[in-house]
Amino acid sequence: MNLPSDVQDRLTCVANLLARPDQLDGVRIRCCAELLRTAVERSVARACGAENTDQPVHALLVSLPFHADPDVAYDASQLWHALSRTIRHHGYELTPTVAELVGWHADTAAVSEALGLHLTLSGTIELT
Repeated sequence: MNLPSDVQDRLTCVANLLARPDQLDGVRIRCCAELLRTAVERSVARACGAENTDQPVHALLVSLPFHADPDVAYDASQLWHALSRTIRHHGYELTPTVAELVGWHADTAAVSEALGLHLTLSGTIELT
């Protein structure tokens, strides 16, 4: 997997937290979700060419299908919204399970890699 270092660092931190599932409490679960969400946000911003701007993530997610494969854009949007709901989790709601966090971790890695692949493969081909 060839991801930017900031995204890879977040994925590694989450993997380290998930390696000790017995220590995952509400705070650590939110930390995992926040780290994964920022990894998605950075990947989306890179794909949209807006990594050094203050554009809202919602605007970037809306424009993402114009910069990347629509299926990947949809997956990124759904993942970002799921992670956002987890971060804003209320005490009366069920806490995400370790299996859900592991799935979101894998999804974040896959979406980030797919968005990165789009960047490396995009360009123009001259036909002569």
